[in-house]
Amino acid sequence: MITRRKVAWIAIFAIALLAIVGCGGGASSSSNDQPSSKLTIDTPPGNQSVEKVVWALPNGEPNLIDPARGGDYSPDTVEANLCESLLQVQPDYSLKPNLAEKWDQVNPTTLVFTIRPGVKFWDGKPLTAEDVAYSLRRNTEPSVQPVYSGAYESVKSVTATGPLQVTVKFTKPDAAFLPAIASMAGAISEKAFVEKAGKEYGTAADGVMCTGPYKFGSWASGDHLTITRNEDYWNPELTPKVKEVEFKFISNNSTLSNALLSGEVEGTYEVPTTSLSALANSSVGKVYLGPSTEWLVLGPVSSTGPGADPRIRQALSLSIDKSLFIKNALEGAGEPLKTFTTPFLWSGNPAKAIYQKGYDALPDESPNIQKAKQLVKEADPSTRTLTVATTAGNQLEEQLATLVQGSAKELGLTVKIKVMQPAEVYELFFNAERRKEVDFLATTGFYEAPTPLYMANGFIYKGGIVNWIGYNNPTATKELEAAYASLDPKKSAEHFVKAQSVWYKSTVVCAFAVAYERLFMNSKISGAPASIGYLTYPWAARLGGTG
Repeated sequence: MITRRKVAWIAIFAIALLAIVGCGGGASSSSNDQPSSKLTIDTPPGNQSVEKVVWALPNGEPNLIDPARGGDYSPDTVEANLCESLLQVQPDYSLKPNLAEKWDQVNPTTLVFTIRPGVKFWDGKPLTAEDVAYSLRRNTEPSVQPVYSGAYESVKSVTATGPLQVTVKFTKPDAAFLPAIASMAGAISEKAFVEKAGKEYGTAADGVMCTGPYKFGSWASGDHLTITRNEDYWNPELTPKVKEVEFKFISNNSTLSNALLSGEVEGTYEVPTTSLSALANSSVGKVYLGPSTEWLVLGPVSSTGPGADPRIRQALSLSIDKSLFIKNALEGAGEPLKTFTTPFLWSGNPAKAIYQKGYDALPDESPNIQKAKQLVKEADPSTRTLTVATTAGNQLEEQLATLVQGSAKELGLTVKIKVMQPAEVYELFFNAERRKEVDFLATTGFYEAPTPLYMANGFIYKGGIVNWIGYNNPTATKELEAAYASLDPKKSAEHFVKAQSVWYKSTVVCAFAVAYERLFMNSKISGAPASIGYLTYPWAARLGGTG
């Protein structure tokens, strides 16, 4: 019997898919100049000490910065500098020891972590195994409402088995666990502080208590949040050069662009695509494009109707010129995507070559209108009207839906675009009746854990939380289960690519593009990594002055 990671992943999927809503709006640039498509992971080091850097959060104010309950662009951008995990995701998406100096897979269902000695929380209290075990267990407690509970679906127990030793026992082997908890899913907080703060932990009232290179400073709701340098940070490789970082909540594209061009704000991740040309051509600073796991797809949402037919999904995929979409909607800052799994996920994996070979073997979907028309003719849908939903305020989704609308017309299909509020889109994850109102969801999302296994089961397993078309292929399921169960990276990768080769043929989702990470820094500062790894890596500790 297959044990599925099911409802627990809902929060992660929903948050990831809605996280980019705040990036919408603003006028398109009139310039045809585009920033270089050469991708950068590390920017030139900033070697000088700086008193203060003002940084933007283009997705707006965090709802909270409790790592167990955050899970969005804004909270992660802040939390990554405050709260550390046992392992650390590097900017190239490889893994390194962090608060755990080592770990031992004692047997397929027992993992033992040795906690790094000498680490202290900001209040001077030492990091203990009890703090670690408590923090990890919070992700399994429904009362906490953790967003990463899916990473713990196969965890049986988490116990402090020594002053600096934590043992995790599993109900079955789980190859996705280690890379998943290297993200905010494994961030460690001080047990006593969390228990005292209760529901206020991670809010403007109490902040957080962690071990990172920066500590919580202050939070002026509606305006900004500050973090300050941890003078007693344990890792000399990431000693901060900037004394204070102030995060400004700026979700309007035009306001953000003006603030960056004027120097009022000195840097940001997730530069709006509509601002890329203006910022790239300015003398104020520089735009860096980095590798990313952010994807744009057209996802079918119903097991009935035209979207449930793989021939209709494939026809829509074949009707779209992905390169043209990337040029126009992303200002060239992206690349075509073949499936819902983005290649950067395995860039730091020991089995990288196996994953890449499997991905490269998937056929390219160049525009082929004749074949697309033939597929529609074969499918002969009972209705030729499709409803595509987008999230209000998300310009990229709207552009994708509009492109699909135009291409579908050429295939003899009619597409109606339904703009939904974020809360309505979120409801699609829970309410099958609401899903009957639409056929597809044009959406964006991202993966923060460096493994292709991250959330793949949600698309593929029968009953998976976004498997709304009822996809059920025994071979794909068997191979994906084997990928999760194998703790040998190469064997796991081999099973994964076999599963991928099967589900790809059914066009489980219409995948269109990977959007590159978009970083801007004022010429006075440098050092921040340019990849999407910033969401889990203490990127501000790399910042410094340039002269």
